[in-house]
Order: sequence, then structure tokens, then C-alpha cells
Amino acid sequence: MDFKITKDEKKPLLKRREICARLGYDARTPSRSDVRKELAKKLNAKEELLLIKKIFPHSGTQAADIEADIYDDEATMKAVELGHVIKKHFPEKKAEEKPAEEAAAPAEPPKA
Repeated sequence: MDFKITKDEKKPLLKRREICARLGYDARTPSRSDVRKELAKKLNAKEELLLIKKIFPHSGTQAADIEADIYDDEATMKAVELGHVIKKHFPEKKAEEKPAEEAAAPAEPPKA
């Protein structure tokens, strides 16, 4: 996978960088998590603060355009982004949090 950054814009009010890039790949369109890992390495960013917004594959070629956001901190990311977007990028965190919620729920409903 190789990236060519086409736009790197800082948004100070949202505490994030908006990245547009051109991605070249060998076989099939890479997964969102693979793109996130490689882009984080290239931009020296933390993978857990990087969200891939869109991947636009080009028909008939092995290239795609990518839109991504890199947040300054996790609290801002959770405040700005919708919940389903975060769950799509970090499904393992959802699985880790679920048992804790189940433990807090009562086992049986109270009898009246």
C-alpha cells in the first residue's frame, strides 16, 4: 500500500486534522483497519485517534481516494463523532465494555 497525501488541513475548533489521500494497492481494496494502521504509521499518529471516514475505490484501477480524521484526544473524538462511527472502527472496545454492563444489571427482576 502506498499513500499520496492530497490534503492535510488542521481544524482547531474540532481539535482534529482532516486528511485526504490517494491510496494505491496490489490486489483488492484493503480493509478499513488495514488502511488505518498504514496511514497512522505514515503520519506518525496514534491509531486509536484516527478514523477513516470514506474509502472511494476507482473502478478498473487499483487505487482509491481516502478521507480520514485524526483527533488530538479521545474525549474530543467521542464528543464530535457519532457513536456508530466509533463502534465501526473499534468493535473490540464494544465487546470489552459489554461484560461490565451485564455485571451491573440485576440478574432477576424484583418481585412485587
